[in-house]
Amino acid sequence: MKQVSLLLLTMVFSTGNAIASPQSHAHAHAAPTGNIAAPTPTGSDDIAKAFDALDTNKDGQLSKEELVKHPMAAHASMVDADRNGSLSREEFTALQKM
Repeated sequence: MKQVSLLLLTMVFSTGNAIASPQSHAHAHAAPTGNIAAPTPTGSDDIAKAFDALDTNKDGQLSKEELVKHPMAAHASMVDADRNGSLSREEFTALQKM
């Protein structure tokens, strides 16, 4: 019984340390080298590329069916300002910035 309690306490303390530890994001802030242009702060090029890749019928709107592959698809209704059930480029940009 003592061994189980000791093991349980050890797991609790080690999990707490893992959660409380700051994580390094140094790779995300590395300075570009060579002739590579630094990304824009808003990432507008990346957002435009993502929108174009998802807009399979090329109608300028992202339907629910097109958004199904996007990790934030469940939150699309939060940025659908005109409540038409699809996202415009501007609405998609808002979704990407969430």
